[in-house]
Amino acid sequence: MVCKLPAGSSSSFYLQLYQIVDDRSSDQIISWSKTNNNSFVVWDLKRLRRDILLKSSSVLLGKNLPKFMAKLRSHGFKTVFKGPGELEFSHDDFTRDPLMKKMMAKALAEKIERFDAQIKTLKCRLKAKKASIKVETLFQNLCI
Repeated sequence: MVCKLPAGSSSSFYLQLYQIVDDRSSDQIISWSKTNNNSFVVWDLKRLRRDILLKSSSVLLGKNLPKFMAKLRSHGFKTVFKGPGELEFSHDDFTRDPLMKKMMAKALAEKIERFDAQIKTLKCRLKAKKASIKVETLFQNLCI
């Protein structure tokens, strides 16, 4: 399978969406389609908004249903009406399979590594700044 999901900043959107859809504890609200491996179903729009979107710490998915649906459309998802309060979203390259799960896990691990590297860099800069301030203070207190 060749994955055509965009890399970069929008990959965070796909990662977060995949984690939510793949989370078995929220299957009554949102889950993979039972008939199609490249779509997911929102079974309860009200609970999606209340229990998932509003409680999400990220703004990537949107905090309300219109923003969530707009983001899905902007990322290439197609909407299929299922019934009252239910919607199905499909994307040819957003699939439920072991390879996709491995790719998402790898992408998440890479993001964590980059985040750790950024934290390490910031700590080094902070340490250097503190040392610089200390030296500056010593020079200011030096009386010759």
